[in-house]
Amino acid sequence: MSKIVIVGGGVIGLFTAWYLRRKGVQITVIDRGDLTDGCSFGNAGLIVPSHVIPMASPGMLRKGIKNLFNPKSPLALRMSPDPDLIRWYLRFTGASSAKHVNESIPVLKELSLFSKSLYADLSSSGELDFPIWHKGLLMLYRSQQTGYELMEEAEIARHAGLEVSTLSVAEVHQLEFDAKPNVSGAVHYHSDDHLNPAALMKALIGGLEKSGVTIIRNCTARKVITSGQKAIAIETEKGTFEFDQLVISSGFWSSEILKQLKINLAVQPGKGYSFKMNTVRPIHYPALLADANVAVTPMGGDLTQFGGGMELGFGGLKIKKARIDQILKAVGQFYPSEVGLKIEQEQIWQGHRPCSFDGLPFIGRVPAFQNVYVGTGHSMMGLTLAPATGKLLSELICEKKLILDLMPFRIDR
Repeated sequence: MSKIVIVGGGVIGLFTAWYLRRKGVQITVIDRGDLTDGCSFGNAGLIVPSHVIPMASPGMLRKGIKNLFNPKSPLALRMSPDPDLIRWYLRFTGASSAKHVNESIPVLKELSLFSKSLYADLSSSGELDFPIWHKGLLMLYRSQQTGYELMEEAEIARHAGLEVSTLSVAEVHQLEFDAKPNVSGAVHYHSDDHLNPAALMKALIGGLEKSGVTIIRNCTARKVITSGQKAIAIETEKGTFEFDQLVISSGFWSSEILKQLKINLAVQPGKGYSFKMNTVRPIHYPALLADANVAVTPMGGDLTQFGGGMELGFGGLKIKKARIDQILKAVGQFYPSEVGLKIEQEQIWQGHRPCSFDGLPFIGRVPAFQNVYVGTGHSMMGLTLAPATGKLLSELICEKKLILDLMPFRIDR
Protein backbone atom coordinates (compact mmCIF):
# COMPACT_ATOMS: atom_id res chain seq x y z
CA MET A 1 0.00 0.00 0.00
CA SER A 2 1.32 3.42 -0.98
CA LYS A 3 2.13 5.77 1.93
CA ILE A 4 1.43 9.49 1.77
CA VAL A 5 2.48 12.01 4.42
CA ILE A 6 0.79 15.42 4.43
CA VAL A 7 2.61 18.12 6.40
CA GLY A 8 -0.03 20.61 7.49
CA GLY A 9 -3.46 19.92 8.96
CA GLY A 10 -5.20 23.07 7.82
CA VAL A 11 -8.08 23.10 5.40
CA ILE A 12 -5.76 22.62 2.37
CA GLY A 13 -4.03 19.57 3.84
CA LEU A 14 -7.27 18.05 5.10
CA PHE A 15 -9.07 18.44 1.78
CA THR A 16 -6.06 16.85 0.06
CA ALA A 17 -6.37 13.92 2.46
CA TRP A 18 -10.14 13.85 1.87
CA TYR A 19 -9.83 13.36 -1.87
CA LEU A 20 -6.93 10.91 -1.52
CA ARG A 21 -8.53 8.68 1.09
CA ARG A 22 -10.49 6.56 -1.39
CA LYS A 23 -7.46 5.79 -3.53
CA GLY A 24 -6.35 2.83 -1.44
CA VAL A 25 -3.42 4.64 0.12
CA GLN A 26 -2.21 5.01 3.70
CA ILE A 27 -2.42 8.68 4.73
CA THR A 28 -0.76 10.39 7.68
CA VAL A 29 -1.36 14.08 8.40
CA ILE A 30 1.05 15.82 10.76
CA ASP A 31 0.52 19.32 12.10
CA ARG A 32 2.62 21.62 14.29
CA GLY A 33 -0.50 22.58 16.33
CA ASP A 34 -3.68 20.92 17.53
CA LEU A 35 -5.59 21.79 14.30
CA THR A 36 -7.75 24.38 16.10
CA ASP A 37 -5.36 27.33 16.19
CA GLY A 38 -4.69 28.15 12.53
CA CYS A 39 -6.34 30.23 9.82
CA SER A 40 -8.59 27.33 8.86
CA PHE A 41 -10.50 27.70 12.15
CA GLY A 42 -10.40 31.46 12.60
CA ASN A 43 -10.91 32.76 9.06
CA ALA A 44 -13.95 34.75 7.93
CA GLY A 45 -15.75 31.70 6.50
CA LEU A 46 -16.32 33.34 3.11
CA ILE A 47 -16.39 31.42 -0.18
CA VAL A 48 -15.68 34.24 -2.61
CA PRO A 49 -15.51 33.61 -6.36
CA SER A 50 -16.08 37.39 -6.51
CA HIS A 51 -12.44 37.91 -5.51
CA VAL A 52 -11.09 37.57 -9.03
CA ILE A 53 -8.56 40.38 -8.67
CA PRO A 54 -5.32 38.99 -7.16
CA MET A 55 -3.71 40.64 -4.16
CA ALA A 56 -0.77 41.58 -6.37
CA SER A 57 -2.45 44.46 -8.22
CA PRO A 58 -1.79 48.15 -8.87
CA GLY A 59 -4.54 49.08 -6.39
CA MET A 60 -3.05 47.03 -3.55
CA LEU A 61 0.42 48.37 -4.31
CA ARG A 62 -0.89 51.95 -4.05
CA LYS A 63 -2.63 51.16 -0.76
CA GLY A 64 0.53 49.63 0.64
CA ILE A 65 2.66 52.67 -0.19
CA LYS A 66 -0.03 55.11 0.99
CA ASN A 67 -0.48 53.40 4.35
CA LEU A 68 3.15 52.48 4.95
CA PHE A 69 3.52 54.86 7.90
CA ASN A 70 -0.11 54.93 9.07
CA PRO A 71 -0.43 52.88 12.29
CA LYS A 72 -4.24 52.96 12.01
CA SER A 73 -4.31 51.45 8.54
CA PRO A 74 -5.78 47.94 8.21
CA LEU A 75 -2.68 47.13 6.13
CA ALA A 76 0.76 46.98 7.77
CA LEU A 77 4.09 46.13 6.13
CA ARG A 78 7.03 44.90 8.18
CA MET A 79 10.27 46.67 7.31
CA SER A 80 13.25 44.39 7.93
CA PRO A 81 16.58 43.46 6.31
CA ASP A 82 15.30 39.87 6.06
CA PRO A 83 16.39 38.71 2.55
CA ASP A 84 13.25 36.59 2.03
CA LEU A 85 10.98 39.51 2.91
CA ILE A 86 12.88 41.93 0.68
CA ARG A 87 12.75 39.41 -2.18
CA TRP A 88 9.00 39.00 -1.63
CA TYR A 89 8.39 42.76 -1.75
CA LEU A 90 10.41 43.07 -4.96
CA ARG A 91 8.55 40.23 -6.63
CA PHE A 92 5.18 41.54 -5.38
CA THR A 93 5.97 44.97 -6.84
CA GLY A 94 6.96 43.40 -10.15
CA ALA A 95 3.74 41.34 -10.27
CA SER A 96 1.44 44.25 -9.40
CA SER A 97 0.65 45.18 -12.98
CA ALA A 98 -2.50 45.50 -15.06
CA LYS A 99 -1.20 42.70 -17.30
CA HIS A 100 -0.88 40.31 -14.35
CA VAL A 101 -4.38 41.22 -13.11
CA ASN A 102 -5.92 40.61 -16.53
CA GLU A 103 -4.18 37.24 -16.86
CA SER A 104 -5.11 36.18 -13.33
CA ILE A 105 -8.84 37.01 -13.42
CA PRO A 106 -9.97 34.02 -15.54
CA VAL A 107 -7.58 31.72 -13.68
CA LEU A 108 -8.89 32.68 -10.23
CA LYS A 109 -12.49 32.63 -11.42
CA GLU A 110 -12.17 29.11 -12.84
CA LEU A 111 -10.45 27.74 -9.74
CA SER A 112 -12.92 29.45 -7.38
CA LEU A 113 -16.04 28.27 -9.18
CA PHE A 114 -14.66 24.73 -9.35
CA SER A 115 -14.06 24.86 -5.61
CA LYS A 116 -17.55 26.23 -4.99
CA SER A 117 -19.03 23.35 -6.98
CA LEU A 118 -17.11 20.86 -4.82
CA TYR A 119 -18.50 22.49 -1.66
CA ALA A 120 -22.01 22.16 -3.13
CA ASP A 121 -21.42 18.48 -3.92
CA LEU A 122 -20.12 17.73 -0.43
CA SER A 123 -23.02 19.56 1.21
CA SER A 124 -25.79 18.06 -0.92
CA SER A 125 -24.39 14.51 -0.73
CA GLY A 126 -24.20 14.63 3.06
CA GLU A 127 -20.58 13.41 3.01
CA LEU A 128 -19.63 16.32 5.24
CA ASP A 129 -22.02 17.75 7.80
CA PHE A 130 -21.43 21.50 7.95
CA PRO A 131 -23.74 24.52 7.60
CA ILE A 132 -23.37 26.55 4.43
CA TRP A 133 -25.41 29.61 3.45
CA HIS A 134 -26.06 30.92 -0.06
CA LYS A 135 -26.68 34.63 0.43
CA GLY A 136 -23.88 36.15 -1.58
CA LEU A 137 -21.65 38.88 -0.18
CA LEU A 138 -22.39 42.56 0.49
CA MET A 139 -19.59 45.02 -0.14
CA LEU A 140 -20.74 47.91 2.04
CA TYR A 141 -19.27 51.38 1.70
CA ARG A 142 -19.59 54.78 3.34
CA SER A 143 -17.25 57.06 1.40
CA GLN A 144 -17.95 57.91 -2.23
CA GLN A 145 -14.32 57.22 -3.18
CA THR A 146 -14.62 53.67 -1.85
CA GLY A 147 -17.92 53.37 -3.72
CA TYR A 148 -16.27 54.34 -7.00
CA GLU A 149 -13.54 51.75 -6.47
CA LEU A 150 -16.12 49.05 -5.70
CA MET A 151 -18.10 49.90 -8.82
CA GLU A 152 -14.96 49.48 -10.93
CA GLU A 153 -14.30 46.08 -9.35
CA ALA A 154 -17.95 45.10 -9.83
CA GLU A 155 -17.71 45.89 -13.54
CA ILE A 156 -14.62 43.67 -13.80
CA ALA A 157 -16.52 40.84 -12.08
CA ARG A 158 -19.53 41.31 -14.41
CA HIS A 159 -17.23 41.19 -17.41
CA ALA A 160 -15.83 37.92 -16.04
CA GLY A 161 -19.35 36.49 -16.03
CA LEU A 162 -20.30 36.82 -12.35
CA GLU A 163 -23.71 38.06 -11.19
CA VAL A 164 -23.41 41.40 -9.41
CA SER A 165 -25.96 44.00 -8.25
CA THR A 166 -25.46 47.56 -7.06
CA LEU A 167 -27.68 48.50 -4.11
CA SER A 168 -29.01 51.78 -2.80
CA VAL A 169 -29.24 52.50 0.92
CA ALA A 170 -32.92 51.54 0.88
CA GLU A 171 -32.14 48.24 -0.84
CA VAL A 172 -29.42 47.47 1.70
CA HIS A 173 -31.91 48.09 4.51
CA GLN A 174 -34.41 45.75 2.86
CA LEU A 175 -31.85 42.96 3.17
CA GLU A 176 -30.53 44.00 6.59
CA PHE A 177 -33.90 45.02 8.03
CA ASP A 178 -32.76 44.52 11.63
CA ALA A 179 -29.26 46.02 11.60
CA LYS A 180 -29.92 48.81 9.04
CA PRO A 181 -26.27 49.59 8.27
CA ASN A 182 -25.16 53.21 8.11
CA VAL A 183 -23.87 53.17 4.53
CA SER A 184 -23.91 55.07 1.24
CA GLY A 185 -24.61 51.93 -0.77
CA ALA A 186 -23.35 48.44 -1.53
CA VAL A 187 -22.36 45.96 -4.18
CA HIS A 188 -23.99 42.54 -3.87
CA TYR A 189 -22.02 39.59 -5.26
CA HIS A 190 -24.53 36.78 -5.75
CA SER A 191 -21.79 34.26 -6.59
CA ASP A 192 -20.51 33.98 -3.00
CA ASP A 193 -21.42 31.72 -0.07
CA HIS A 194 -20.37 31.50 3.56
CA LEU A 195 -19.97 28.83 6.21
CA ASN A 196 -18.78 28.24 9.74
CA PRO A 197 -15.09 27.34 9.30
CA ALA A 198 -14.79 25.69 12.71
CA ALA A 199 -17.75 23.41 11.90
CA LEU A 200 -16.21 22.53 8.53
CA MET A 201 -12.87 21.66 10.12
CA LYS A 202 -14.48 19.51 12.80
CA ALA A 203 -16.44 17.64 10.12
CA LEU A 204 -13.31 17.10 8.03
CA ILE A 205 -11.23 15.90 10.97
CA GLY A 206 -13.97 13.55 12.18
CA GLY A 207 -14.63 12.15 8.72
CA LEU A 208 -10.96 11.58 7.96
CA GLU A 209 -10.20 9.85 11.25
CA LYS A 210 -13.30 7.68 10.84
CA SER A 211 -12.11 6.61 7.38
CA GLY A 212 -8.71 5.54 8.71
CA VAL A 213 -6.55 8.62 8.08
CA THR A 214 -3.98 9.11 10.85
CA ILE A 215 -3.76 12.67 12.18
CA ILE A 216 -0.83 13.49 14.45
CA ARG A 217 -1.16 16.79 16.33
CA ASN A 218 1.49 19.01 17.93
CA CYS A 219 4.16 17.50 15.71
CA THR A 220 6.70 19.81 14.08
CA ALA A 221 8.47 18.69 10.92
CA ARG A 222 12.22 19.11 11.31
CA LYS A 223 14.04 17.54 8.37
CA VAL A 224 13.18 16.07 4.99
CA ILE A 225 15.39 13.10 4.17
CA THR A 226 16.14 12.66 0.46
CA SER A 227 17.74 10.10 -1.79
CA GLY A 228 18.55 11.21 -5.31
CA GLN A 229 15.48 12.81 -6.90
CA LYS A 230 13.14 11.52 -4.21
CA ALA A 231 12.24 12.45 -0.66
CA ILE A 232 11.94 9.29 1.41
CA ALA A 233 11.18 10.32 5.00
CA ILE A 234 10.55 13.24 7.30
CA GLU A 235 12.00 13.66 10.77
CA THR A 236 9.71 15.16 13.42
CA GLU A 237 9.75 15.60 17.17
CA LYS A 238 7.54 12.51 17.35
CA GLY A 239 9.65 10.24 15.20
CA THR A 240 10.54 9.65 11.57
CA PHE A 241 7.84 8.97 9.00
CA GLU A 242 8.65 7.21 5.74
CA PHE A 243 6.49 7.77 2.67
CA ASP A 244 6.09 7.25 -1.04
CA GLN A 245 4.70 10.75 -1.62
CA LEU A 246 5.01 13.92 0.46
CA VAL A 247 2.56 16.84 0.43
CA ILE A 248 3.64 20.13 2.00
CA SER A 249 0.64 22.28 2.91
CA SER A 250 1.65 23.97 6.14
CA GLY A 251 0.81 27.56 5.29
CA PHE A 252 3.63 30.07 5.36
CA TRP A 253 5.79 27.54 7.24
CA SER A 254 5.90 25.55 3.98
CA SER A 255 8.69 27.81 2.71
CA GLU A 256 10.95 26.82 5.63
CA ILE A 257 10.49 23.13 4.85
CA LEU A 258 11.04 23.66 1.14
CA LYS A 259 14.34 25.46 1.75
CA GLN A 260 15.74 22.05 2.69
CA LEU A 261 14.96 21.00 -0.88
CA LYS A 262 16.64 24.17 -2.22
CA ILE A 263 13.29 25.69 -3.16
CA ASN A 264 12.79 29.38 -2.33
CA LEU A 265 9.03 29.77 -2.25
CA ALA A 266 7.98 33.44 -2.24
CA VAL A 267 5.43 33.24 0.58
CA GLN A 268 5.11 35.61 3.53
CA PRO A 269 2.69 35.61 6.48
CA GLY A 270 -0.24 38.01 6.34
CA LYS A 271 -1.44 38.23 9.93
CA GLY A 272 -5.10 38.88 10.69
CA TYR A 273 -7.49 38.89 13.66
CA SER A 274 -11.05 37.76 14.32
CA PHE A 275 -13.53 37.29 17.16
CA LYS A 276 -17.10 36.07 17.58
CA MET A 277 -19.85 37.97 19.43
CA ASN A 278 -23.59 38.00 19.92
CA THR A 279 -24.73 41.24 18.30
CA VAL A 280 -27.39 43.57 19.68
CA ARG A 281 -29.34 43.38 16.41
CA PRO A 282 -29.23 40.32 14.12
CA ILE A 283 -27.00 40.59 11.05
CA HIS A 284 -28.32 38.43 8.21
CA TYR A 285 -25.85 38.86 5.33
CA PRO A 286 -22.09 38.41 5.22
CA ALA A 287 -20.37 41.64 4.36
CA LEU A 288 -17.06 43.35 3.85
CA LEU A 289 -16.95 46.85 5.33
CA ALA A 290 -14.94 48.13 2.41
CA ASP A 291 -13.74 51.44 3.89
CA ALA A 292 -12.05 49.55 6.74
CA ASN A 293 -11.42 46.08 5.22
CA VAL A 294 -13.43 44.36 7.96
CA ALA A 295 -15.25 41.08 7.35
CA VAL A 296 -18.65 40.41 8.94
CA THR A 297 -19.92 36.82 8.91
CA PRO A 298 -23.26 35.74 10.45
CA MET A 299 -22.90 32.30 12.03
CA GLY A 300 -26.56 31.65 12.83
CA GLY A 301 -28.82 33.32 15.38
CA ASP A 302 -27.24 36.45 16.87
CA LEU A 303 -23.70 35.05 16.62
CA THR A 304 -21.48 37.00 14.23
CA GLN A 305 -17.79 36.82 13.49
CA PHE A 306 -15.80 39.98 12.81
CA GLY A 307 -12.32 39.98 11.35
CA GLY A 308 -9.73 42.16 9.70
CA GLY A 309 -6.16 43.28 9.41
CA MET A 310 -3.37 42.37 7.04
CA GLU A 311 0.07 42.59 8.63
CA LEU A 312 2.43 41.43 5.91
CA GLY A 313 5.66 39.84 7.04
CA PHE A 314 4.64 39.61 10.71
CA GLY A 315 5.08 36.05 11.96
CA GLY A 316 4.79 36.73 15.69
CA LEU A 317 1.89 36.06 18.03
CA LYS A 318 1.57 39.49 19.64
CA ILE A 319 -1.93 40.93 19.43
CA LYS A 320 -1.88 44.58 18.39
CA LYS A 321 -4.62 46.37 20.26
CA ALA A 322 -4.76 49.15 17.66
CA ARG A 323 -5.89 46.63 15.03
CA ILE A 324 -8.67 45.31 17.25
CA ASP A 325 -9.77 48.84 18.10
CA GLN A 326 -9.99 49.65 14.39
CA ILE A 327 -12.19 46.62 13.76
CA LEU A 328 -14.49 47.55 16.66
CA LYS A 329 -14.64 51.16 15.49
CA ALA A 330 -15.58 50.14 11.94
CA VAL A 331 -18.31 47.80 13.17
CA GLY A 332 -19.84 50.62 15.21
CA GLN A 333 -19.66 53.02 12.26
CA PHE A 334 -21.41 50.64 9.87
CA TYR A 335 -23.84 49.07 12.38
CA PRO A 336 -25.03 51.79 14.81
CA SER A 337 -26.63 49.22 17.13
CA GLU A 338 -23.17 47.76 17.77
CA VAL A 339 -21.42 50.99 18.88
CA GLY A 340 -19.29 50.42 21.97
CA LEU A 341 -18.68 46.68 21.53
CA LYS A 342 -16.19 45.36 24.06
CA ILE A 343 -13.93 42.38 23.55
CA GLU A 344 -11.66 40.52 25.96
CA GLN A 345 -8.20 39.53 24.79
CA GLU A 346 -8.90 35.83 25.32
CA GLN A 347 -11.74 36.08 22.76
CA ILE A 348 -9.40 37.30 20.02
CA TRP A 349 -8.06 34.86 17.45
CA GLN A 350 -5.01 35.60 15.32
CA GLY A 351 -3.59 33.73 12.37
CA HIS A 352 -1.08 33.97 9.54
CA ARG A 353 -2.36 33.71 5.99
CA PRO A 354 0.26 32.35 3.57
CA CYS A 355 0.56 35.14 0.98
CA SER A 356 2.23 34.40 -2.34
CA PHE A 357 4.08 37.20 -4.11
CA ASP A 358 1.61 37.33 -7.03
CA GLY A 359 -1.71 36.52 -5.33
CA LEU A 360 -2.00 33.06 -6.90
CA PRO A 361 -1.56 29.87 -4.87
CA PHE A 362 1.26 27.39 -5.35
CA ILE A 363 -0.23 24.04 -6.40
CA GLY A 364 1.85 21.30 -7.95
CA ARG A 365 4.90 19.07 -7.83
CA VAL A 366 8.33 20.29 -6.78
CA PRO A 367 10.33 20.22 -10.05
CA ALA A 368 13.52 18.66 -8.66
CA PHE A 369 11.73 15.82 -6.85
CA GLN A 370 9.46 13.17 -8.28
CA ASN A 371 7.31 12.68 -5.21
CA VAL A 372 7.01 16.03 -3.40
CA TYR A 373 3.91 18.19 -3.85
CA VAL A 374 2.95 21.62 -2.56
CA GLY A 375 -0.32 23.37 -1.76
CA THR A 376 0.10 26.78 -0.14
CA GLY A 377 0.21 30.54 -0.81
CA HIS A 378 -3.57 31.01 -0.99
CA SER A 379 -3.45 34.40 0.79
CA MET A 380 -7.01 35.27 1.90
CA MET A 381 -8.55 32.65 -0.40
CA GLY A 382 -7.58 29.50 1.49
CA LEU A 383 -11.09 28.48 2.49
CA THR A 384 -12.48 29.37 -0.92
CA LEU A 385 -9.90 27.36 -2.85
CA ALA A 386 -9.30 24.45 -0.46
CA PRO A 387 -11.53 21.75 -2.04
CA ALA A 388 -10.23 22.53 -5.53
CA THR A 389 -6.61 22.48 -4.33
CA GLY A 390 -7.10 19.16 -2.54
CA LYS A 391 -8.89 17.62 -5.52
CA LEU A 392 -6.22 18.76 -8.01
CA LEU A 393 -3.35 17.55 -5.81
CA SER A 394 -5.04 14.16 -5.41
CA GLU A 395 -5.38 13.86 -9.20
CA LEU A 396 -1.76 14.87 -9.69
CA ILE A 397 -0.47 12.41 -7.10
CA CYS A 398 -2.57 9.56 -8.49
CA GLU A 399 -1.57 10.45 -12.07
CA LYS A 400 -5.14 11.12 -13.17
CA LYS A 401 -6.20 13.56 -15.87
CA LEU A 402 -6.30 17.03 -14.32
CA ILE A 403 -9.60 18.90 -14.37
CA LEU A 404 -7.78 22.26 -14.53
CA ASP A 405 -4.42 23.39 -15.88
CA LEU A 406 -1.93 23.84 -13.03
CA MET A 407 0.59 25.86 -15.06
CA PRO A 408 -0.46 29.24 -13.52
CA PHE A 409 0.15 27.77 -10.04
CA ARG A 410 3.47 26.05 -10.70
CA ILE A 411 6.04 26.03 -7.90
CA ASP A 412 8.95 27.43 -9.94
CA ARG A 413 7.23 30.50 -11.39
